[in-house]
Amino acid sequence: MSEWMSRPARRTVLQALAGTALSAPAFAQAYPARPVTLVAPMAAGGSTDYAARLLAQRLTEAFGVPMVVENRPGATGSIGANYVARANPDGYTLLLGNSSVVVVNPLTSQVTYDMARDFRPVGMLATVETILVASRKSGIRSLPDLIARAKASPGRLSYGSNGQGSAFHLAGEFLSLTAEIELLHVPYRGASEAEAALLSGDIDAAITNTVSVIPHIREGLVTPLAIISTAEPSLPGVPRGSSVLPGYVVDTWVGLYAPRATQDGPVQRLNEALNTFLRAPANAEAMRARGLEPAPGTVEEAIRFQDAERAKWARVVDFVRAGGRLN
Repeated sequence: MSEWMSRPARRTVLQALAGTALSAPAFAQAYPARPVTLVAPMAAGGSTDYAARLLAQRLTEAFGVPMVVENRPGATGSIGANYVARANPDGYTLLLGNSSVVVVNPLTSQVTYDMARDFRPVGMLATVETILVASRKSGIRSLPDLIARAKASPGRLSYGSNGQGSAFHLAGEFLSLTAEIELLHVPYRGASEAEAALLSGDIDAAITNTVSVIPHIREGLVTPLAIISTAEPSLPGVPRGSSVLPGYVVDTWVGLYAPRATQDGPVQRLNEALNTFLRAPANAEAMRARGLEPAPGTVEEAIRFQDAERAKWARVVDFVRAGGRLN
């Protein structure tokens, strides 16, 4: 036989090669083939936890395999972030990271994880509507009123937050920086304590998630001064802070992250599923009812947004440190 390989043999080899070529994309599409764990580094029960569970439910339906939410609170989110940073980068352990975990903690605290080294963004989940409110006892009626009082009595007007170095602490410092005023920061051990102090009049003002204070606003116990985020306002008639102070925008937000070495295939599949979830009207309506504005987009858009947020808050942190107000 003069030919190097017989026709039947060649046919067998070509079929095998074709099968190999076809199997690669088939393997890529197999993700996820088993349950996926979504680590939420906060306690159960809040708006972000609700969004995580709604997302997990919808992706379980879409993928046909369970997505399980696992709450790992503590150390302002660092415990959950460290857990995912050390996880196998196979796409089966993900982090629901908020602005504190992703940007604020690395700038203000000694954390052992590094977002650039240990994680890659999958996509944005939502921005959280954020509001500046005043205690009824303070008598403050508007953001210009607050600024005028602060200028008249530097360092006497107080605002509370859910902790030293928290996102809401820095939001108040950003207000001081932008308006060129001096406010007195009063840190509390969590949002509920800060809210109680606001209601009792122990502090003059606070920055918080809108959804948590809407009942108090409706009862007349606190006064809404300004919506300070880009999320769609849920309170008609409340002005945006940027209309008084151009550039004063405070977005607290939530994104989905995977360990850094996770391959592109699972990340893209998750991003597509995340965007499908966020664009579904029923899901968007449910999220907005909890003060969460859906934020669909590409992986690249999530990276650019995160980088811009880090640059903005680094400037605020430098301002706070220069004034000796960050331990």
